[in-house]
Amino acid sequence: MTKEIVKRVSISEKIADFMMDIAKYILTAIIITSAFEELADYNLMMYISGLVVAATFFSVSLILLNQKKI
Repeated sequence: MTKEIVKRVSISEKIADFMMDIAKYILTAIIITSAFEELADYNLMMYISGLVVAATFFSVSLILLNQKKI
């Protein structure tokens, strides 16, 4: 008989993984959008806000991953 090793994943780790995926999707959307459209004045705010949101999601996910486990 082999003993199975079960890794317990906390909710904060799952949320952190989810938020990191969302940050990657936002950055991918920004890159694809910039490849197909010209960078105009009204689009600059969209790119800046997208980068800020992606950076926020990424930093929160890193904070959640580095939390001490109880």
